[in-house]
Formats: sequence, structure tokens, C-alpha cells
Amino acid sequence: MPTAPAPSNSFFRSLWIIAQFELVRLFATRRGLLTLFTFAIVWYFMLTGPVMTAAEFIQQNASGSMPSMLLNSVGLGQLLAWPIAEFSAYWQLSLYLFPIFSVLFSADQTASDRDRGSLRFLTMRCSRDSIFLGRFVGQMIIQTILVILTLITTFIVSIYSNPAALISSLQCLLLISANLFFVLLPFTAMMALLSAAVRSPRQAMILAVLLWTLVSATLTSISQHWPMFEFLTYLIPGVHLDDLTELQPSETLSLAYIPVLQTLALLIIGRFVMARGAV
Repeated sequence: MPTAPAPSNSFFRSLWIIAQFELVRLFATRRGLLTLFTFAIVWYFMLTGPVMTAAEFIQQNASGSMPSMLLNSVGLGQLLAWPIAEFSAYWQLSLYLFPIFSVLFSADQTASDRDRGSLRFLTMRCSRDSIFLGRFVGQMIIQTILVILTLITTFIVSIYSNPAALISSLQCLLLISANLFFVLLPFTAMMALLSAAVRSPRQAMILAVLLWTLVSATLTSISQHWPMFEFLTYLIPGVHLDDLTELQPSETLSLAYIPVLQTLALLIIGRFVMARGAV
């Protein structure tokens, strides 16, 4: 008689199937392709506008036309630490732009399924944990793909303007993609948690803005009045973004533990919300 598959194998198989469904929903449906087209248009104008304009400004001032003290006073000191101007501009923009995209892209992880009743159908065939984590993994794969595609376009622009910078551009591409992966983890986990608590992606996005704003203001106020509680601010997704902009490129991954710990905490809470919520 054939032996039943191990529970762990069944869990990971279900998780991967759910993750693949997220990819199909974006890359093989009319609505998903429209979303991708919109993202491509937005990124085109971001690349040809802010990124290239900032890169030209950086290149002009990297030659020494501005004193170093003045560069630091206007916030360009660390920006010039990156060897490629296009990636310097990309780095500053992406740290704050992609978390916003993350909230928009990953708001509908389980909310719509709950509203349509399809979540009940899914739970008859796999566990809630595999659904919850599968959606999260799928969203992270999607966002990683989008990040890499935008980095490739920036890489092409940088090589076109300076073919001799091939190796440096490739190093920047790999380092920034790794950093952005960690940056997006807690935002995606936050939306997984909120999506498990509501019935529509719009509600999840509204709740994300409200909670993030209120929690950030509350914890910041507490840390200012009682410095001993400053560690609580590290519960806020994105709290380390300003610190990242001040680090040398080779040091940026030293803060990766912050989003990893935030992600684990949010996923644990989200798992319990998913387990106790209605289908």
C-alpha cells in the first residue's frame, strides 16, 4: 500500500502551491497584467525623472565642485559613497518608494478570499498556516522580481552612460536587491497580518496607514519622554530606513536583523489572527 506523505511535506507542498497561485494571479490574469503595466509606466517616469535627474546632479558634484562640508550639509555626503550615481539615486528613492508599493501590492493576501468565501474552500484542502504563509511567500517573490526588474533598468542606464563601470554597477545591483528584500519583509508581513483580519484589501490598506501612523507617533512619543523605552520604536516597520541612508554601502546589510525580527513577530501574530478568524 502507498504510504501517506509526511505532514511536513504536505505543508510545504501546499504552501508552494498557494505561493504559485499569487504569481499566476499577477502574471497570468488581465487584472494582474494591468497592474504590472501601471507599475511599469510609473517606474518609467520615476527612472527618467527623479532617478536620472538626481544621478546627473550627483555626477556634477562628485567631481569636487562643491566642498565636502557643504555636501554633508545638504545630505549628499553618504549619497556619494555609492560608486555609481544612478544607483545612489535609486537607493535613496527605493528605500521609501518600495515600502509604499509593498503595502499596495500585498494588501490582498487573504482578505478577498474571505469575502468571496473561497477561503473556506481552500481550508478544506490545506491548513490555514500554509495559506497564510503561502500568500506571504508569493508576495515576497513578486516584489523581489519587481525590484530586480527595476534594478536591471537602472543597471542598463548606468552601463550606457559609463560602460567602464560594469563591475561596480553589478555589485550595486546585488547589494541593493539584498537590502530591499529585507526592507520589504516586515511591510509584507504587516499586510499579511492585516489582510487576515479584514475582508477587503482597501480595509487592509486603510488600517495599515492608521495603525502605522498611530503606533509610530505613540512609540516615538514614549521614547522621547522615557528614553529607556526607545527599543519599542524598533517594532515599527521601516524604523531603520533613515539609518540605512547614513551607512556606507558595505555596511548596509548589518541592519538586516531588524526587519527579520519584525517580520517574525508580525507573522507569529498574523498566524494566530488567521487561525482564530472566520472563513
